[in-house]
Amino acid sequence: MKFKEVKAIETPRLTLHILNGDDVDIVFALRSNVEVIQYIAREPLKNISEGEEKTQELVKFIENNESISWIISLTSEKIKTGSICLWNFSEDRKTAEVGYDLLPEYHKLGIMNEALKAVLCFGFSTLKLNTVEAYTSKYNKGSIALLKKNDFKQCQDRKDEGFPDNIIFNLEI
Repeated sequence: MKFKEVKAIETPRLTLHILNGDDVDIVFALRSNVEVIQYIAREPLKNISEGEEKTQELVKFIENNESISWIISLTSEKIKTGSICLWNFSEDRKTAEVGYDLLPEYHKLGIMNEALKAVLCFGFSTLKLNTVEAYTSKYNKGSIALLKKNDFKQCQDRKDEGFPDNIIFNLEI
């Protein structure tokens, strides 16, 4: 399967389209927002040209089938609200990591829960994954609640080397 050819995923409220070069605005908005990245060990993007570079990097990962990233939009209003991806695939392509971010004004509206359910369905049914992992900060209560709500289990025996504040969850079929 070529990730760049994957069709958009539709849910009752959302459209998830494969990230492309036209998504610089939302990539920059998410990666420059200090509230969005407060639990992620990375510097915020400083300007739109950094947003363009990051977008092109993500597009390359999709073109090379290294990761698949979707932009989350409210279908009725055509407003981009966040992103979600499957990446860090195992060598046998049976395990992947999920990552996600959402603009603060769209928190607590069930948007990420709806998007995560759709991406998990795609991962397990279309990509035939056996396991989806998630790394999150032990301080990110919203992310932890989202993962638990979707039946992810914390891996008590695993550590994220170099990131002592992170905890690891996984979901197996």
